Amino acid sequence: MRLAKVHNIVNNASGQKPTDHEIANQADAWIVALRRENVQQVDLDKFAVWLSADSQHQKTWDKALTLWQTLGAISHMPLDALLAAESPDGVRETHQPGPAQASTLNCFLASVSIDRLRQRWIPVAMAFSLLLASALTALFNASPQSDFYSVGVGEYAEVVLADGSVVELNTDSAIEVTLTDHSREIELLRGEAFFAVAPDKSRPFIVDVAGATVRAVGTAFNIYKVTGESAVVAVTEGIVRIEEADGSSMSVAQSRLVTADQALKIDLLRGLSDADVDNVQATAWRHGHLLFNSTPLAEAVAMLNRYLVQKVVVADTVPSSVRLSGTFSSRQKKETLLAVAQALSLELTPHGDKWVLSQNTP
Repeated sequence: MRLAKVHNIVNNASGQKPTDHEIANQADAWIVALRRENVQQVDLDKFAVWLSADSQHQKTWDKALTLWQTLGAISHMPLDALLAAESPDGVRETHQPGPAQASTLNCFLASVSIDRLRQRWIPVAMAFSLLLASALTALFNASPQSDFYSVGVGEYAEVVLADGSVVELNTDSAIEVTLTDHSREIELLRGEAFFAVAPDKSRPFIVDVAGATVRAVGTAFNIYKVTGESAVVAVTEGIVRIEEADGSSMSVAQSRLVTADQALKIDLLRGLSDADVDNVQATAWRHGHLLFNSTPLAEAVAMLNRYLVQKVVVADTVPSSVRLSGTFSSRQKKETLLAVAQALSLELTPHGDKWVLSQNTP
């Protein structure tokens, strides 16, 4: 299905509120469109507009996505078994699939209506279960190897994973990466990381953090693990789906979609909530910068201390109303501390294993 056709489905509402059936068709059309290899940013922007236009769009999208994830098992079936089924117009295929058909399995799946897929799910599932049994046997007999990556306080690293995805690690951060033939799973153990995900529809890219999972849909996003029970996810490109674990403290596990330039806070006790985050400021560390815009001094010092072995404390004589603005380096620590003190007309002095910011003595 061409993206232009998807847009027509969404736009041909004739000024009337679409029915639940029409919204379901729109959601299915968007799923097909977003599965394409050449999805453009303009299409992601149009999807974001459609998604936020009505709360019913969000609910229907979640249901459709769950269904398609379940039916995704069909993509592992032999191609000839799929092509032997009835085509959408009721004509049964009788010719043998060629290489071009083998390379366009997703197009075939896209052309089959959801209703027809539901009708064929039971016999297909029975056949697929035989393949699944052998696959599970191989899966449990093999122990997936995990890779561990970490950086110390004040350090930075860029890691290129075997699938082509790139992970940038901020100060005092660590991840564990497990790549298999069926999935790409990363656990953010501590700190902060930026993920630029390589497209691979057959292997979902999932990050575990603070009792929730962040599932990428061809995207780039930043995660800061604030504590063991909380984190902030800021999306810079594409879309991510954030889901709480079933064992969370919420009575019903929440699930939210987050699009570009949006941010969401994960809290194991309070659930998912919108985060007031400037994505440019949140990801400036990737370029070695710290951005402050009238930031309370206590908050700014807490940010600085993430990059310092020798921490900074603020003397009681410094008013709590002091705020910091400006761009500073996260990699030239001493120069940054001197620049901060100068910008605030404060004095910076060493005291034991700490730096002290205090009022200038006359």
